[in-house]
Amino acid sequence: MRPTIVIALTFALTAAASNAAAQDKAAHNRYRWIDPHGSVQYADSPTAEALQAGYDVINARGSVVRHVDRAKTAEEKQVEANAAAASTLDKQRASEAARADQQLLQAYSSEQALIDAQKGRIVAIDQELANVKVSQADQEKSLAEQLAYASTFERDGKPVPAPVKQQIETLRENVEAQKKFTATKLAEREQSEQRARAELAHYRELRAAQQKTP
Repeated sequence: MRPTIVIALTFALTAAASNAAAQDKAAHNRYRWIDPHGSVQYADSPTAEALQAGYDVINARGSVVRHVDRAKTAEEKQVEANAAAASTLDKQRASEAARADQQLLQAYSSEQALIDAQKGRIVAIDQELANVKVSQADQEKSLAEQLAYASTFERDGKPVPAPVKQQIETLRENVEAQKKFTATKLAEREQSEQRARAELAHYRELRAAQQKTP
């Protein structure tokens, strides 16, 4: 090989090695953080203290490549998890509310249609109350008759027959159950009226907002 070629190859290899070294140096990152005393610290790799404090990754030109937040405590992680769960729940509720609003608008083409449906629900409850009232009156009449019948034995100084006692007890239980049912239905009727008022007001708001939307 001629001396000129050897010199050229040597120079090329030396330049390549120098360039690679320069690239390695340029690619080398350092880590910077602030210690508990407020002093800035540097290291060639992130230390335990850097992980706890959070650190910046700095390249050879002194520019921040990225920032790594400090390690969070178990309590902080739990707080974040709770906040994320609450946010997800809020979004889910908002989505369900929006879907319910859409269904309300689709179910009733007009305000009067909604009012008619609400009245229908109240009428159904009133019909149940009327039926129970009639049944309760019959049960109370039968109970009065059985009590009068039982009193004839007592006047004669005789024991009231067991079947009569059982009938009286059954009638009393039936009357009491019907009274409780009536009270429950009356409360349901009141709640239904309250819901109807709120539903109608909300329906009007939705229709108003819908009309404003182009």
